[in-house]
Amino acid sequence: MDNNVNEVIGIQDMGRKMQLRYWLARYIQPINRKKVVFSQFGGKGYGCNPKAICDEFLKRNDGYDLVWILGKGTSAKKAGIPKGVRTVTEYRAVLELLTAKVWINNIHFNIQYQRGAVKRPGTIYLNTFHGGITLKNVGTDKKSYRADKELNIKEQMFLKDCEYVDYATIGCETERHVVNEFFNGQAEILKLGDARTDILINGSEAATNKVRAFFKIPEDAKVCIYAPTFREDMKLHWYNLNYEQILDTLEERTKSPWVMLIRLHPRLAAQTKEIMPDSPRFINAGRYVDMQELTVASDLMISDYSSAITDFMLTRQPAFMYVPDLDKYLKKRGMYFKMEELPFPYAKTTDELIERIRNFDEELYQKKTEQFIEQIGCINDGKSAERIVDFLIQKMKGK
Repeated sequence: MDNNVNEVIGIQDMGRKMQLRYWLARYIQPINRKKVVFSQFGGKGYGCNPKAICDEFLKRNDGYDLVWILGKGTSAKKAGIPKGVRTVTEYRAVLELLTAKVWINNIHFNIQYQRGAVKRPGTIYLNTFHGGITLKNVGTDKKSYRADKELNIKEQMFLKDCEYVDYATIGCETERHVVNEFFNGQAEILKLGDARTDILINGSEAATNKVRAFFKIPEDAKVCIYAPTFREDMKLHWYNLNYEQILDTLEERTKSPWVMLIRLHPRLAAQTKEIMPDSPRFINAGRYVDMQELTVASDLMISDYSSAITDFMLTRQPAFMYVPDLDKYLKKRGMYFKMEELPFPYAKTTDELIERIRNFDEELYQKKTEQFIEQIGCINDGKSAERIVDFLIQKMKGK
């Protein structure tokens, strides 16, 4: 199409050429009934629920045109994009969205809307959300806005995303109100499961070996992952743990060597080295693309209010919450559960955390985990991606 456009208009102005391409894509080109466009976290690699769904489409091997949106400067190789998936960036992504039958995202398409993307009649937009079994109250990005308030561009794009979304997937009943809030109640909620949890429930020797090889983890070493969320003040002191003592305690308890993967929230990942001990036992995992692969490769997790810990719970491996700001956090941000409802031992200080690890009761933890899973109505069973793709295929066929 590009060469034809150049011949027709004979201009060099990329802005004008792109506008014409958009017009042709929107009004002349038909929707490709087998094209699915994916994005996650604004183009940050291949991961989360969209990855699991894309992998399931690849397994079907039925001629689907699978397109993945990447951020500028991110290569397909670096992002871990598999063979059989096309990648696009920037303005080209808008063209793909304009002719796709299905859009899949775990946040929003705000940048693409600003560049000219619109949802055509007949296009299906399924959002998988990214929070999973959410502990902390969602932010204010998508809450209702007053009619008399002048909205900035970001707010306008959030509302457009809410208007466009057709379906949102959840894996448990307690996600329903979170997703309703996130999309201003405009998405039809499908209880089909959180696709990204399939690998955690089914396990993956290949992913485990991949992670261990990537970080050169010794064969006899067990893996602890520290994966906290960010705080609004973006300060690092919330992560001031006695990391060495934690691993010493784990080694004392298990009689095995341990390493710790440190995976700060993407907003803080660039500062990971500032909190890491200078020791080969500690590994900066911020550059690794896939959080689910890190999770399935780990034997234990330390986190806080992040939904990473409720994902990890599905592996049935031990998990602990380090929450030095618990009282302040509950007052300012809030959580959907009381701490006592959660299966995870929690601590406000390193000394308390060491005590929780030393006195960890495996049998009690497993019992509380099963009770919590039942309480929240969780249906994640390792087959969520299959259910979601089955649903989408029926919609793509017009059924």
